[in-house]
Amino acid sequence: MYTKIDNMASETVMSPSGGEEAATERNPDTLPGSADPNGQCPRCKRVCSFTEVSKTHLRRGGGGNRQQQAVVLGCQGCSHGIVVVEEYRVVPGLMGARWVPMHWWPTPGVAVDLADVPSELAAAYEEGVRCVSVEAPHAAVAMFRNALAHIVHDKGSEEAKKKKTLNQSIQQMVADKTLFDAFDDWATHIREMGNAGAHQESWDEIPLSDAQDLQKLVLALIDNLYVRPAELARMKKPTKRSATP
Repeated sequence: MYTKIDNMASETVMSPSGGEEAATERNPDTLPGSADPNGQCPRCKRVCSFTEVSKTHLRRGGGGNRQQQAVVLGCQGCSHGIVVVEEYRVVPGLMGARWVPMHWWPTPGVAVDLADVPSELAAAYEEGVRCVSVEAPHAAVAMFRNALAHIVHDKGSEEAKKKKTLNQSIQQMVADKTLFDAFDDWATHIREMGNAGAHQESWDEIPLSDAQDLQKLVLALIDNLYVRPAELARMKKPTKRSATP
């Protein structure tokens, strides 16, 4: 039996075995799940609250297997449903276990239309977003660094592309004045955070909030370099009135 006790900041849920689960902080920047039914809807892209419609067990616990369930949630924004596959397990940094979302249907995209973005760059960014959504900040920042590498390869000069390291390529782009003045600061921060995520043995743990901030920074970079220029190119130019006879 599942019972919920709601408050403004967190939610305490009874586990399938009857014990108390770890308290879950509500975070609208992550995708929704049964423990935190708030977040961006994979269908309408709005940040909304969700109502639990139904659930079913996919795998019972025992024998070394973790329990799994599928939950149908209804978006209070668009009124459409989504499916979340969850696993019951201990979450690092929290006291106790909880239902952790693993997969969503429809597959989550991003709030911005990436149709004008190179496919490899878009794929790297979207994978980073999915990592943020399942609260995997180290994997997320590593993928955002990968997205930056695709930007450098696409926008950099031939000399920049020949460099052996991403840092050297960035510095060449700065010397070439390829992009805007603040690109050096933006790119260096993304690169350093990505390195820290990929080499956890040498760096302190990266909080989820830092990965979310990096997501916003990379999205702003993509927006400025690809989305807005494409939108401007599609805009109609003003036309003069025809001469009156």
